Amino acid sequence: MKDVIIGAAVLLVVAAELGASPAPVRAPETPMLPKPVRVLFVGDLMLDRNVAVAAHDLGQESLIATSTRDLFASADLRVGNLEGTITTNASIAQRNSKILRFTFDPKLAEYVLTTLHFNAVSLANNHTLDFGKFGYDDTRFNLGQWGVPSFGQPFNESNPSTTLQTKDGSFCLVGYNATFDASSTPVLAEVVRLHANNCWKIVVFAHWGQEYQTHSNQAQQQDAHAFIDAGADLVIGSHPHVVEEVETYKGKAIFYSLGNFLFDQNFSWETTHSLAVRVDFGEQNTSFVLVPLTIEDQQVSVAQGEHRQKILTAAGIADFTLP
Repeated sequence: MKDVIIGAAVLLVVAAELGASPAPVRAPETPMLPKPVRVLFVGDLMLDRNVAVAAHDLGQESLIATSTRDLFASADLRVGNLEGTITTNASIAQRNSKILRFTFDPKLAEYVLTTLHFNAVSLANNHTLDFGKFGYDDTRFNLGQWGVPSFGQPFNESNPSTTLQTKDGSFCLVGYNATFDASSTPVLAEVVRLHANNCWKIVVFAHWGQEYQTHSNQAQQQDAHAFIDAGADLVIGSHPHVVEEVETYKGKAIFYSLGNFLFDQNFSWETTHSLAVRVDFGEQNTSFVLVPLTIEDQQVSVAQGEHRQKILTAAGIADFTLP
């Protein structure tokens, strides 16, 4: 896979390629650079309705292809958006798919999250209060039992962030949900606080935009820029359920929507094809590998063939190629 490098390193790469051929002398050994921290981000994860039915009928292992397991195994940290609750309540959405209230069987949720070694999930979305405050609290409790920290809250009122420790320092994740309360003030304040406390890297995971729209709106763009102005190093988006464009702002990347990671919205090509973003955070540079995904028969796998380039084109990276 090919890396996209954002920042000053691009100029260094171009300069090296355009320079004159060196004299035929023995080159000095290149010093070994510290290994970067590799973080994998994915979009919306929903384990109710037809996903739960597939897990019951075909086995929970059927939801995750080998290529997806390998992708997650290649990262040091893994983060996604948990689009629902984890409770022992009976599913409403399986009885009536028009009622959009999601709860995940704890056994199924534990299997998926621990098999893929998720290190944190965002609860800053419009479904983590589907079963009220008790459902939200149960979700956080279950995640804690499995060693998966959560961050964010639907009204941006509590639990705004979580911090993961890496070899290079504190890696801070901040949740933002714009679907209930569009005010980003509490989130901006949290980014400023973390920046002042010398967080090594700050990532805002934002739930925003309009469903099924393949391009971000002005409100998303304004919020994203404000997060970076406040000190965020990266912005990852979810909620539209389709891939939206990628933007570079002040040398920082904004992925407006990664689309669905594991969902049962099988009614369109756009809702069954998405992106994972593998980010290498180094001391000097940050590089990105964009990995197209596909959902077929409720199984998520790394996309193959022409679908890979089509997904990247949807993200506004038409000239980005994979081997």
